[in-house]
Amino acid sequence: MTEINEVAIDRILNPTSIDLGEYVINPYMGCEYSCMYCYVKSNKAVYKKKKPWGTYVNVRMNAPDLLKKEIEMTRPKTVLLGSTTECFQPVEHTYQITKKIIEILHNNNVSYVILTRSPYILEYLPLLKQGFCSKIYFTTNNFNNDLKQLLEPESPSFAERNNAIITLLEEGLTVIPYFSPVVPWITDLKNVFCSFTKAKCIEFEFLNFNLKDIHEIVNHLLKIEPSLKKRFDDMLNDKEFYGQMWGNIERDIEAHAVLWKKEFKIYKHDFGKFFENSYS
Repeated sequence: MTEINEVAIDRILNPTSIDLGEYVINPYMGCEYSCMYCYVKSNKAVYKKKKPWGTYVNVRMNAPDLLKKEIEMTRPKTVLLGSTTECFQPVEHTYQITKKIIEILHNNNVSYVILTRSPYILEYLPLLKQGFCSKIYFTTNNFNNDLKQLLEPESPSFAERNNAIITLLEEGLTVIPYFSPVVPWITDLKNVFCSFTKAKCIEFEFLNFNLKDIHEIVNHLLKIEPSLKKRFDDMLNDKEFYGQMWGNIERDIEAHAVLWKKEFKIYKHDFGKFFENSYS
């Protein structure tokens, strides 16, 4: 059971180098979805807590009041919601901190970009359609349920997420289906582009083989596909093989994108380097 803590913070608008906004807003610390491959697990503040990722959520109770004051001082044009948490995780049903934050942004004519993987975002559709939500990056995937139960057992199903993406697109919102992580030899890319006909662009993030938990992740992958052990060992240890395999997948994605006349973007982590990302 997830430990829920009501906390007060000193600041809610934080400057960011992510090129989706001048500031980030995270209504919560922690995430009930507990995805094993989540890069936030390596965040310094998270690491200092010494609690397993996914076992706690800190509800930032004073975030809305802080935001009202900080907006007056900073006057941001665009902010990013959910850089280190899931804004629409189950605890939002009870506290509605994200909803209050969105309403404050609207009242101050501040546009925002959302990072999410939660179908619960549909509950806020009337708010999102008021014109200040500029873009939604919606993470999904399509590996089989057995693997999902190993890597992200608490997250919403891919079917629910895909339906939410389609609904948001049909309602006229700008949504980027974000396939992450792309797992070599496991993620099926054939039907990605045809699944979201109204999406202008689909983006992909390759599995980061530099994560601290990568060996545990690979062990879970091998429970599903034990025959891939040699290949995954090579991905971890052979820079040339690493580059060749991701190059093959990049070309595969490009071929499908051309076929479906879709824009695409790929985020690939260099061999031996930690998570680096940017959005546009």
